Amino acid sequence: MKKRAKKWVLNVVKLAVCGAALWYLSTKVTLDDRVRFANETDRAWTVVEETGTGADRRFQLRDPDSSDTRTVSLAELGSESNNKGKIERGLKTVVASTKWSWMLSAILIFTPVSFILGWRLRVLLSTQDIDISYRDCLLLTFAGNFFNFTLPGTTGGDLYKAYHIAKRTHKRTEGVTIVVLDRVFGLISFLMIAAVTIFAARNTSVIGSFGAYVGYLMLALIVAGFMFFSERVRRILRFDHWLGKLPFSEKLRRIDATAFALRRHRSQSAMSLLITMVSHFFLVTSIYFLARSFGIDPQPDRGAGQLYIAVLISAVVGYLFAAVPISFQGFGLFEAVFLKVLVEGRWCDASAMLVLTLSARLVQILWSMPGIIVPWMGLERPTAESEDELIPGDEIAPAPQ
Repeated sequence: MKKRAKKWVLNVVKLAVCGAALWYLSTKVTLDDRVRFANETDRAWTVVEETGTGADRRFQLRDPDSSDTRTVSLAELGSESNNKGKIERGLKTVVASTKWSWMLSAILIFTPVSFILGWRLRVLLSTQDIDISYRDCLLLTFAGNFFNFTLPGTTGGDLYKAYHIAKRTHKRTEGVTIVVLDRVFGLISFLMIAAVTIFAARNTSVIGSFGAYVGYLMLALIVAGFMFFSERVRRILRFDHWLGKLPFSEKLRRIDATAFALRRHRSQSAMSLLITMVSHFFLVTSIYFLARSFGIDPQPDRGAGQLYIAVLISAVVGYLFAAVPISFQGFGLFEAVFLKVLVEGRWCDASAMLVLTLSARLVQILWSMPGIIVPWMGLERPTAESEDELIPGDEIAPAPQ
């Protein structure tokens, strides 16, 4: 299949996934608050008006299907009677009740992430003796993040970084490969954080079925890593022989050599992994602060620590799922994980979950905005022809940062 046809098919798939996600979320999320009673859980009453304050609050409800109305008190909603109901917050209430101190904290705690990722890129480039200043690595990181969010497709920012790194060194293939490995370190870091967290919180109710998924992914990563970096396994499998049979074998050999060279640069590799884990701490903490800003709070029987673990599991597994390139910005896949952990885990309603996932993206977009000015600082955008020359026939697959 030609490259243009492949992109067209992939975009159709992404649109279909996003459309399916929007349809599903429309069945879970509403603009207005709703109430469901225990004896009629399939019937959602819309809150038309709320009067009174404190314990004297009263709610006028309307059935959107039959237009039936009823008025109930807060005491009736909280009673142990057959009519016990639960208020499900709508998007209007979630947004209107935003706690701005937590929101500001979420934005500020994200500040170091791009600076840390720029440092990681420079450390990885040093393993190939590619000397690019921290300033340029930081500018490329900001621009890469911005273009990944704003350009059509999934790899605009990575191609931008690869293009400018290739321009600054005679080791073009190695430089482009480092951009791929830069993202791979994000994937490995997320897997390690998820595995450690799941093990530490294995006896709590916030893990659910994701523990097994992450366990299998971590096991596969360990096995694949062992096989790739083991010279004995490579000899047994005749890895170099089969690599030579593939199209663009010479470039693939250099890519393989670049990745394998990390074995001889253990200190830089360990530093890159540590840097990535620190950046992910700021990312997860930012999402936790966002959750608190939208009223997703600790509960009497589950404290702030368990809520942080739930957010961490949601974020880590959500970004891993979102790395599968079948949706724009992982829409739908990311939300599915948060729905499973936070909504089904009884931490929040679906409306609060959706506002949280969209806000997490907005914070990332906000901190990618400095990338707008990078092309005007001498780091121009590459042409389509120059992008195609980087690695013929291949694209840089998106992965967690």
